[in-house]
Amino acid sequence: MVEINLLPQQERRSTQPDAWRYATYALLPLTAAAILIPELLVGSQLGSLHREQDRLTGEIAALTPAKQEFDRLRGTQNTLEEVTAVAGQLRDSKTYWTNDVAAFSAQLPSGGGVAITSMNVKALDAGALTSLQQGGIYAGKNVVREFDLAGTARSQQSVVNFLNAYENSPNFAVNFRSLQQEGETGRYTFAASVGLVGQPGTAATGAAAATPGDAAAAASAPPAAPAGGANVR
Repeated sequence: MVEINLLPQQERRSTQPDAWRYATYALLPLTAAAILIPELLVGSQLGSLHREQDRLTGEIAALTPAKQEFDRLRGTQNTLEEVTAVAGQLRDSKTYWTNDVAAFSAQLPSGGGVAITSMNVKALDAGALTSLQQGGIYAGKNVVREFDLAGTARSQQSVVNFLNAYENSPNFAVNFRSLQQEGETGRYTFAASVGLVGQPGTAATGAAAATPGDAAAAASAPPAAPAGGANVR
């Protein structure tokens, strides 16, 4: 059977497939691919990242005991370094008081006339030495330790002779404090510090230190209260 279309040409309906319809059919898979492919790639990357995260988490868990041990050892190291530093400071500032007392005793004058009733030995740091030297005490000498002395004497000259024995020695310096007569007994009480000179160093310069000859001029001064220490007679 043959179909004949009797409608005018301009009113005839095309029976050929529409090109836009084909384009729509072709666009659908492309759109789906454009959406799905990035999703698949992102999903694959996320999966890889999750697997890497799981691997790293496992490694962290495996290394945690080693990290804890490392932290413990580091803490022990810091503690030991602090103890070592303190030990070094103590070693550097170690003082052999027996040797100091022996050196002091060896310098005692042979004339006598003086009895030391108390003696206290103490270290003298650089700051304290500088302050004393600025006041004219221990000028030009690197004093590292002090013998704080209190005693009695038969006369002023006995005190002068006693302190001169240390003032004239390069190993000692003298800080005269006071001299006072005990009533009508004819005896005197005195207080002074004898500095022990250490290794040569830079000493502050100042006015001349008080000398034992000042003892006569200080007869009316009250005696300083010396710190407790070993008694030497």
